Amino acid sequence: MKKLYLSTYHFLFLIISIISWVYLLGFDYIKPTNLDWLNSGDLSTYQLGWEYFRDDKWRFPIGLNPNYGIYSDSNIIYSDSIPIFAIFFKLFNFLLPEKFQYFSIWILLCIYLQILFSYKIIYIGTGNRLFSLLGSLFFLTASIFINRSGIHLSLLGQWLILCGIYIEISENGKKDFLRLITLLLSLLVHFYFFLMLIILIFFQDFYKLLFLRKSFSKILKKLIFMIIFSIVLMYSVGYFSINLDDGLGWGYGYYNFNLNSFINPSGQNNVGSFSWSNFLTKQNYQNKEIEGFSYLGLSGIIFFIVFLFNIFKGKFNIFFQNFNWLIIILPFLIISISTNINFGDMNIVSIDLNKFVYAFFSIFRASGRMIWPVYYIIFIIGIIFIYKNFKSKSILVLLTLFVLQISDIHSGIKNYRFGSQYSVFQEDKKSPFWLGLSKQFNEIRLIESKNQSSIFFQLSRYLIEENFIKTDLVNLARVNRQETTFAKYNLIEEFNKKNLSIFDKKIFLTENKNIALYLKNLFKDKIYIYFQDNIWIITNDRIRGYSQYDFSLDIIAELNVKDDSKIDLSNNFLIPSIGWENQNKDQGLVSYGYNSSLLLKIEGITCENKNRIKFHIEKYYKDLKKNIKFSLNDGNHKIINFDTNNLGSLILDLDCKTSNIYNFTFKIDNPISLYDLKKGLNREKKSIILKSISII
Repeated sequence: MKKLYLSTYHFLFLIISIISWVYLLGFDYIKPTNLDWLNSGDLSTYQLGWEYFRDDKWRFPIGLNPNYGIYSDSNIIYSDSIPIFAIFFKLFNFLLPEKFQYFSIWILLCIYLQILFSYKIIYIGTGNRLFSLLGSLFFLTASIFINRSGIHLSLLGQWLILCGIYIEISENGKKDFLRLITLLLSLLVHFYFFLMLIILIFFQDFYKLLFLRKSFSKILKKLIFMIIFSIVLMYSVGYFSINLDDGLGWGYGYYNFNLNSFINPSGQNNVGSFSWSNFLTKQNYQNKEIEGFSYLGLSGIIFFIVFLFNIFKGKFNIFFQNFNWLIIILPFLIISISTNINFGDMNIVSIDLNKFVYAFFSIFRASGRMIWPVYYIIFIIGIIFIYKNFKSKSILVLLTLFVLQISDIHSGIKNYRFGSQYSVFQEDKKSPFWLGLSKQFNEIRLIESKNQSSIFFQLSRYLIEENFIKTDLVNLARVNRQETTFAKYNLIEEFNKKNLSIFDKKIFLTENKNIALYLKNLFKDKIYIYFQDNIWIITNDRIRGYSQYDFSLDIIAELNVKDDSKIDLSNNFLIPSIGWENQNKDQGLVSYGYNSSLLLKIEGITCENKNRIKFHIEKYYKDLKKNIKFSLNDGNHKIINFDTNNLGSLILDLDCKTSNIYNFTFKIDNPISLYDLKKGLNREKKSIILKSISII
């Protein structure tokens, strides 16, 4: 009879899961062969990471994915492609259709396990199957759970948190083994779940050590054992394919939990912003505290009040003594709030951390997510409190609270109906230019290599449809910062060597017209340049059916000796150049890397007169030292000894020549970065700002 009951409830879990699955995705998107909903931003990153991984050979570490992020030391982990699924399905790649996604299957599994583990937790506390089933529906409809279904699919695996709590509250002789398995599993889903579970385990053991007088040596041995196994798995999958400092990221104290988040229904998905409540009004956040979104709902707020009452009054010991719960909850609360304690748009306290302390906490970059275990604990204690306090009427009370909860949060849930959170991306028209390019070219590359470029977000849907062998057009959670930065510098050097083979079977992309114009002048008719969707496409092979861009139509900035003319680079002049950026138009051209070149059209030069050109230069960092090498046309370097405390004018003689196009290349001996200055993790090397150019 007991087995029959269990089978019946598991069947109900499955039915509820399938209904919820269809509600979240719709009938079209649940199909593994339908990729249309994975076509923008982070969603396309997950699919692209999987596609490049499945088409590549097996490597070690297992998760290496070098063709998706050529210089990034890319890994299936850092594209958030759910490593355990990517590895599993790659084993059966020979059986899979050409276009295949497993993310809809993942969503179904997460829904089922979310119900299962919440049911198990409540059943341990109540022993009532019907009450536990009804209680599990609060977890299925949890705002923090549904919210991630349209943004970060791997973070839908919040059942891992519930599984961790279930293991801690259960009386199981295999608890240590189950802890280890759950920890290892979390590493194959998302690192944030590993952090949550290891904190849960550590502080639960800390309580046992401090208050229950458990053996320190036994607890320490078990903890070390789990950490060793975790490190071995991390190495085997590829967590350490990038340097340790590349795993750190800015954002702690910015992507945090706001003190109003439990009662703030202000939500958003890929479509737009909305309210999660039919009764409460949206409140303000600061910064990106939407990462700490955790609206409880009206019934959840009641559970929160019950939770606080039970913690401080101690009416019931639900699984643990109340102080035990506090020992578990406080670390999550402190980390999630971070060093910026905010209520709404009011900052209460802001603490500046030592850079080494900040570096440690940067592993919790989106620290607002660390509130999730607290969120679920509030519901667990609140629901079981209802059972213990109302006893025979508990099911009726809980059902009433569930109706109240759905009445409130329906305002948010409806924004995820039948895949509506994805359908907005289908409205964009496809440009035929990009279709089929992978049949002609093996690689699609950025001239200015960069993680999370605007070009990626514009073209990600095309990358999914195409079959390029390699690309550095990526959107990864973590990259090898130095390799990604130096790839750009090395490419500029190859261009300046006029190495035409660098274009073989490749498409190069840039949004910078100055770069396209520079390369056209450098390589002449040996390359082809196209302009599509505000992107410059550069190849050494004609793209059939499309005409090249005609640069003769453009007015290029020029200097004239007779007029003593001047070019103010704080304005938006069209100057063929490479190795410069102009992010702040009032700033001028900022050099990056070791070679920064520009072509100038100079009229009126005669061989009889001595003509001179003046570059007005400012330093980018105060720490710029040593010399700058400078070459003019013939490649002979002129060494200039700059007093770095008094940078100003660089004046050079202009030789007469048959062509009126002059190529000026700044060769920098020692550009420096924030990383070199020990002021940040950015490896972008900069040295000078070119403010203006004039004839004197």
